[in-house]
Amino acid sequence: MAYRKISLAAALLAAAPAYAAGTDAPARLDALERQLGEVQRQLTQIKASHQTNSDTLNQIRKDMADSHAALAKRIAGQPRVRLDNGRFSVTSADGDFSLALRGIAQLDAGYFAQGKNPPGVDLNSGTNFRRAQFGFAGTAWRDWSYTFTYEFGGVNAPRNGYIYRAMIQYDGFKPFGIRIGAFAPPSGIEDGNGGSNLIFLERASAANISRGIAGAGGREGINIFAQGRRYLLSLAYTGGRTTDAATFDEQQALVGRAAWLAHDGDGVQWLIDGHATHVFKVADTTATTPANISLGAGPELAVDPTRTVDTGPLDARKVTEFGFESAALIDRFYGQGGWFHYDISRRSGSEPQFQGWYAMATWSLTGETRRYDAATASFRDLRPVHPLGSPGGAGAWEIKARYSAIDLDHQPLSAAGVAGGVQNVWSTGLNWYPTDGLRFMLDYDNIHVHHVGAPATDISADAIGLRSQISF
Repeated sequence: MAYRKISLAAALLAAAPAYAAGTDAPARLDALERQLGEVQRQLTQIKASHQTNSDTLNQIRKDMADSHAALAKRIAGQPRVRLDNGRFSVTSADGDFSLALRGIAQLDAGYFAQGKNPPGVDLNSGTNFRRAQFGFAGTAWRDWSYTFTYEFGGVNAPRNGYIYRAMIQYDGFKPFGIRIGAFAPPSGIEDGNGGSNLIFLERASAANISRGIAGAGGREGINIFAQGRRYLLSLAYTGGRTTDAATFDEQQALVGRAAWLAHDGDGVQWLIDGHATHVFKVADTTATTPANISLGAGPELAVDPTRTVDTGPLDARKVTEFGFESAALIDRFYGQGGWFHYDISRRSGSEPQFQGWYAMATWSLTGETRRYDAATASFRDLRPVHPLGSPGGAGAWEIKARYSAIDLDHQPLSAAGVAGGVQNVWSTGLNWYPTDGLRFMLDYDNIHVHHVGAPATDISADAIGLRSQISF
């Protein structure tokens, strides 16, 4: 309507001279002036209306921007919840606090073919939940971290489970750190691999005995360490384990480790490692009776808990163990080995010495390579490039081989000697990683155990072991 009146006003202005020439010119001019005034008034209203609409639109835009900013601020202030590779975690908005659920379940099945064993020697075939660990880990006040893990599986473990890891750690003085509680103190490359990252179903006997003296999971103590990209230095003071029976005085020991990534480049990584353990106070069963110490190992397939080599109780006053390990990664090839020595200082009689070693290698059939983990100074498992279920994906595959030897004999035919036995195990197998968090392991072991002067306890057997593992 307003635009029509504007057009009419323009027409009237054009016709004004003609009207003015008529007989009623004054009256007609007055009418035109009134109409022009009305048009100007309406034009003023239209301009005011447009200005009002523009101001309203600008206000709406500002309100929306303010609401968006307030919403973004609220979202940024909320904890971040993630489900990364099956692991549920929550992190505070400022990153100072976090909590993540952790778990691992390993079901082992094993069969011993032992037709060459003497009568009466029988290794158990069957199944076993080697590990069934559940817990949580996270950070607090940014510089603190914590971990709690409860173990429901294992070999000869309490049926109701036990505390495998319960510790707090302070990292505010990087590269130095300190942890206290129950944990596995660093004591070598094979120890650093962790139960969920082993290449074979069990660690080599020599490495397993080494870590069991004053380390392994559930060991109570305090640990000071320094860790960088290419080095790890650690010293731990340890006592008993969370599964130990009550003692009058706990064992006291020092566990030290030094690892250095000597080469890192051109697709090649080379890690060298030295460690030592010294038990300077053996646990006491009573106020006047020190406990005995025994060293032993099984057939490297834990569905049977038998110690196939065993020193028996030793009246130890002190125990010293040391060893050297090395690992190399060359593209898809990985090799690792170690040598270990054990000294027992008896309260009376001779001081026996024992030793063991192992060497192993893997080859990735699908081209993936292992990954160096600076925190543990060890190499992690394969991560499939093409997981099962992806287009053309079959997961990651690797073949493996190992030789393991442990000698727990010391003058075995003498009255003060120790006839613990000698065990040699050849192993080969195949590992399949369908996707991150899932693993299937197949091991074949050829086991030979020799006891000087006691052929009725010798062992010559073949074993097949299969592990199904899920972890997050």
